[in-house]
Amino acid sequence: MDFIPTKQILSPWKKNDSWFGVNYNMNIYKDCCHRCIYCDSRSECYQIKDFDTVRAKANAIGILNNELKSKGKKGVIGTGAMSDPRNPFESKYKLTRSALELIKM
Repeated sequence: MDFIPTKQILSPWKKNDSWFGVNYNMNIYKDCCHRCIYCDSRSECYQIKDFDTVRAKANAIGILNNELKSKGKKGVIGTGAMSDPRNPFESKYKLTRSALELIKM
């Protein structure tokens, strides 16, 4: 698995456009290896190449820690809008687990 550079882990939702009561979305991994036929993220409209190749966002936990400290508004954080937060790589890297432990604090 490759680690890709990123600047942001939490993506805010617009005030009146909340998705299932979520205020923020968190994607630590990019793309997904499950190949579910019903997955909307695989749609050609997103133009994602190599969607089956999972990549992790480099320094995700450090970035998330900084973002949580700087957020003025608390809210509900959704996971995995464009990836599975519990993919096979999670058992080795434990990024989602670390993120949830950080959020819990």
